[in-house]
Amino acid sequence: MNDPQRTAREHLRPDEQLYWAGAGDPSKVFSGRDGLLVPFSVLWCGFAVFWEANALTSGAPVFFALFGGAFVLIGLHLVFGRFLVKRHRKRSTTYALTNRRALIITPRGSREVPVGRTDRTVTWTSGRRHCSVEWNSDGAAGVSALFGWAATARIYANTGLDGLFGPQVFAFWDVRDGEELVRELDRVSR
Repeated sequence: MNDPQRTAREHLRPDEQLYWAGAGDPSKVFSGRDGLLVPFSVLWCGFAVFWEANALTSGAPVFFALFGGAFVLIGLHLVFGRFLVKRHRKRSTTYALTNRRALIITPRGSREVPVGRTDRTVTWTSGRRHCSVEWNSDGAAGVSALFGWAATARIYANTGLDGLFGPQVFAFWDVRDGEELVRELDRVSR
């Protein structure tokens, strides 16, 4: 299991102070963005399985079975796999606030933004059980700007599909101790 305090301290720079460290709640797998993704993924997977069953039982050329098989795999990821990806990310990702930066630390590396940025959106679940903080990134450049991947990244953010269609949004997702996170964010951004 991930120890956010220890992981964050390992990434501190000299003369940097850790104000808060935490992680997303792995038990929270659904978000508001799943309202359309769940029905779409069930329809996709259902159609792909129907296609594959017909291709295998009707004596169609092998190409049709291979083609359908790829779509069945995509459908299974949409229905089940993305939730496993999301849970894994929450278990292995650490969020941290220091006096200088907001950090997202994963086994593959870390990302940061200056902590003084106020272009962020704080959202709460009903009952204020979980808090998410998204920093607005309008800095799409190059290929990301050409194909609109920055906007697409926002659509799939925190669904388990994020990162497949461009860079991941810089955000702290589904944090349990949101009151403390927001209090520290307000304190360091003054």
